[in-house]
Amino acid sequence: MASKNHNSIGVIGMDEFNSRYLLKDLRDTDDIEFHTLLDREEISIVDSGFPFEERLNTALKRARDVDGGIDGVVTHWDFPSTMITPLLADELGTPYATPEAVMKCEHKLWSRQEEKKVTKTPGFCGFHPFSDDPLAEIDLDYPFWVKPVVGHSSMLGFEIRSGEDFDAALAEIREHIRELTRPFRYALEHIPLPEKLAEQGATLCIAEEIISREDQFTLEGYAHDGQVEIYGVIDSIREPNGHTFSHYQYPTQADQAVVARMEDITRKVITQFGYTDSPFNIEFFYNPETDHLHLLEINSRVSQSHSDLFLKVDGQPNQQIAVDLALGRTPRWRRGAGAFDMAAKFFLRCHEDARVEAVPTEAMLQRLEQEMPDVRVDIGVEPGQRLSELHEQESYSYEIADLFIGGRDAKELEEKYEACNRILQFEFSPA
Repeated sequence: MASKNHNSIGVIGMDEFNSRYLLKDLRDTDDIEFHTLLDREEISIVDSGFPFEERLNTALKRARDVDGGIDGVVTHWDFPSTMITPLLADELGTPYATPEAVMKCEHKLWSRQEEKKVTKTPGFCGFHPFSDDPLAEIDLDYPFWVKPVVGHSSMLGFEIRSGEDFDAALAEIREHIRELTRPFRYALEHIPLPEKLAEQGATLCIAEEIISREDQFTLEGYAHDGQVEIYGVIDSIREPNGHTFSHYQYPTQADQAVVARMEDITRKVITQFGYTDSPFNIEFFYNPETDHLHLLEINSRVSQSHSDLFLKVDGQPNQQIAVDLALGRTPRWRRGAGAFDMAAKFFLRCHEDARVEAVPTEAMLQRLEQEMPDVRVDIGVEPGQRLSELHEQESYSYEIADLFIGGRDAKELEEKYEACNRILQFEFSPA
């Protein structure tokens, strides 16, 4: 039998975005074939009935049906993709972080317990919402946050400032947590958790000290061959309400001494998790007045929100890292090889519920392409939709479109953003 003259990569969550960046903008991919093991629709959680085991088996069957076999698997989506991918790689024997290491990123209480062994964390404790007196299990002062230890789309997360707040939040959690966490149960049952966490099950919750929401940064990195490497730091900039993201900007404008501290914490935590052969991104809050640095969370994947930023500044999307690691290669990242010195992802938002009457026309999009050919537009709404019915939205606004913009500096990015706003017209009517 002739030897295989190419590598095969299986993609969990294939969509147009994946197709564009996996097939067009990566380096050294002439010998790679990409195969859809699950498409975007198949990994979307639209209700609590997500068939995790069925989807895992579907991906496994499709991988085994590939002529010559699959050499590696990648994803850039959140749960369930983040758990299907390591379980699939484990079955196929391809490079990837172990399911246990990935679960340490997904399970919020386990994650904090492991982080605390190597770095300072916010105050936290677990509590069970169905116990006789859940509030008595919490040893934090008000205010604090409560949320399930596993979940998605930040659902059932509440800020607690009083006993009345807790009672109201507890009623919501008790009503919905079994439904929210049902898709996680297969993974929780098939990954060796610490005995106490395993006994407390999927409906366990975490209470956590509120982190001062000052400057926020995301480090993109990977672990491979005993090394933890950081290849980019992104600024996450908020609107005046302090909650809603205005835009992501790369490269960071943070003080390099602060960046060095974040990198040091990252290496300690990723090593403590036993996480290797995979990409990750890790989020921090930094308060410049107090010089306090807090680790927010770790995501066991590249961030697709940052892919175009890396492409514009460094000449390759961060999917390059995921593909290299999936094939067991040491990534060779080139900084500053792109067409721009700086890039940003801006969010176009509505802050009130409404019905979409019209989105930008083809003529508007063509005009934008002529005036600013580097700008990429992703429109997330369609005429007839009600904004409150959109999936995976934050609590304070509705995301209607994303703009990916490159420029010389932050001033030029803002100017291009304002120009895009003038060209791209949406129409809404009261809901």
